[in-house]
Amino acid sequence: MSEASSDGGPKLCSVVSPLAQFAALRGARNGVVPDGAKLRGGYYTPDAIASFLAQWAIRDPAARVLEPSCGDGQLLAAATARLGPDGHAEGIELFEEEAQKAAARAGTRATVVVGDAFSWFDSCSDAFYDACIGNPPFIRYQSFPEEHRVQAFALMAAEGLRPTRLTNAWVPFVVLATRCLRPGGRLSLVLPAELLQVGYAAELREYLVRKFGQLTVVTFKRLVFPGVQQETVLLLGVRGDCDAASMRFIEAESIDDLRLEQVLAAQPVRADLDHAREKWIQYFLSASELALVRELEAADAFTTLGELAEVDVGIVTGRNEFFVLSPSQADALGLRRSCLPLVGRSAQTPGLVLRKSDWASLVEQDSKCLLLQLGEEDRDSLSDAGRAYVEWGERHGVHKGYKCRIRLPNWWRVPSTWVPDAFLLRQIHDGPRIIENKAKATSTDTIHRVRVRPGVDPGALAAASVNSLTFAFSEIRGRSYGGGVLELEPTEAEALPYPKPDPSLSVESVDHLVRRHGTRRALDEVDDALLRGAGLRKSDIRALRTIWERLSARRINRKRR
Repeated sequence: MSEASSDGGPKLCSVVSPLAQFAALRGARNGVVPDGAKLRGGYYTPDAIASFLAQWAIRDPAARVLEPSCGDGQLLAAATARLGPDGHAEGIELFEEEAQKAAARAGTRATVVVGDAFSWFDSCSDAFYDACIGNPPFIRYQSFPEEHRVQAFALMAAEGLRPTRLTNAWVPFVVLATRCLRPGGRLSLVLPAELLQVGYAAELREYLVRKFGQLTVVTFKRLVFPGVQQETVLLLGVRGDCDAASMRFIEAESIDDLRLEQVLAAQPVRADLDHAREKWIQYFLSASELALVRELEAADAFTTLGELAEVDVGIVTGRNEFFVLSPSQADALGLRRSCLPLVGRSAQTPGLVLRKSDWASLVEQDSKCLLLQLGEEDRDSLSDAGRAYVEWGERHGVHKGYKCRIRLPNWWRVPSTWVPDAFLLRQIHDGPRIIENKAKATSTDTIHRVRVRPGVDPGALAAASVNSLTFAFSEIRGRSYGGGVLELEPTEAEALPYPKPDPSLSVESVDHLVRRHGTRRALDEVDDALLRGAGLRKSDIRALRTIWERLSARRINRKRR
């Protein structure tokens, strides 16, 4: 096994195997402390996936193969199993103990280098391979060690890409893998489904269609990694600079149903996307549906949510467990008078109107519906009850969390507690309902806050939200996760096409339909009043409804399987 280079190339800290750090970091955000095994790589590539990736990518037993984030060698071993005496595989792994496992597993036809893949790439004078297979780490910007991130982003910049603070580590790994392939070489990667739909990957999508003559995306109806609520895809490519790659999309039921013959027989998708602007999720639309989407994006008959309202994040407390209380907790602590009305979960907002009576029901149920706001007081000016609770929080380390720490010394001052005109769920089950806020409550960052523009009625805005146009575009513009939820960031929500609200459409009536009969009944009424009223044909409305139903069912059913 090769050691790190003698020119100062460091033996670096532990790297996670594919999706492991995602799971660990996600667990940490949910209050679960990840154990060492997870941080070193608790979620490795299933054997069937490893075998398939190697089978597709390695067409010659004398091939030269790269695995730039090899972990304990699962993929590397699958690669060497397909190589003959003249073939060779090279793996790169940050964590030395994992690298030793990989070297032992892969055997004599592999070399494992201990170090950072981007440092390794900078030192290579002949980095051209017949195949590159891998399952890159999923590490968000904030957790991507700076010394590695700087080199990774420099590689992206050299390729004409502009990484941002949203860029995840898997993105530069895809760029590195692409750069390491010879013309005609084959790329075979496991990637998060974010590839298809997140804004920060838009440049990467455009880059890939220029760098590969053929790209195939394999998706799964069932989650690939047990215990990790992250949808994954396989990205298969044949290297060759071109104007636009031939694109193929395949959806398999599960890993066990994946067959090479199915991939080889797949036909190109006839859709010419603007890859810098349009997400790959739109490859799941028919040609006529895609044409309708493009037509409606520019239609003067509709506006956008952002023209009618400002969407902002909810309150970031720094530790909801400390700041969000039930009435009984607030009473026991003597802090009821220091609390604001709050909603923090979708179950607390079942319709299109949050009334005072709805919030009173939450109080009766002793739900977590109060936000502790001790105000701007210094410690000495706090009430006895407030000071006692702050000191309890400090004994339990609440003030050491990042969002609280940056507010020191008065870490208990929760900022930006303004009360919105309406709410929009951040994580959505069916569609992006706007909820009029008659209860004068505020919300945590699980629910976006909506402030209407001058002259816009919050109730009319809420009533208009349940329509097939906005629902369909939310599936196209948002991003879905393995847990079956759709997520919209504020800028994505504001960009959604939206019918012009009509005050004659009663929010009380639409709210009643949503609560008593479900979303589809409400869609029928609003579509007829606002979409038909704006000149859309019944066939166009049916097409929009079909887009929403198909794409939403795709993410929801994945959770249920």
